[in-house]
Amino acid sequence: MSRPAETREKLIDAAASLIPELGWDNVSSRRVADRAGVNLGVVHYHVNSIAELRRIAAIRRIRAFFEGPAREALLETDPRTAIGNLLNSLSASGPRDPELLLLFESLVAAGRDDRLREEIAGSLAELRTRLLEWLTEQGAAAPAAAAVTITAAIDGYLLQRALDPSLEPDLLIEALASLVRPPT
Repeated sequence: MSRPAETREKLIDAAASLIPELGWDNVSSRRVADRAGVNLGVVHYHVNSIAELRRIAAIRRIRAFFEGPAREALLETDPRTAIGNLLNSLSASGPRDPELLLLFESLVAAGRDDRLREEIAGSLAELRTRLLEWLTEQGAAAPAAAAVTITAAIDGYLLQRALDPSLEPDLLIEALASLVRPPT
């Protein structure tokens, strides 16, 4: 990786680590530069604005947050196991997990930033597409409806668990697994 590319990666990582720590609006060019260990001017050499940098950092982390667990979980063919693995993996770190906090901060910011909203929507659409393909392979009766329901349930569960860490996913896993079972 070239030196400019390494610097850009340091800036993206710094912004991604600051969003859950400080909140979306408190991530400034100066704070990112300090965290990355670079001069302030370097930030705007690599990105047009701090808003763009926050957006890049958030989307990269959000994609990774969902992508790895979904890829692993959907290797399973048993619906309960697959959905259980997905929910347990996404909620393994606890409600104060920096990746979850980054997701929540980004969702709020997306209400004011159309580009961020479109990028997050795209990431969730990718998750729904992966689920749809898997559900179709499993012979689910209504795979498109199940994919939308599972994705929405994941979001809701993550939010509720952040507020109530004692919330366990078992009942949700059972309910979602019932959507996947092929018709008899």
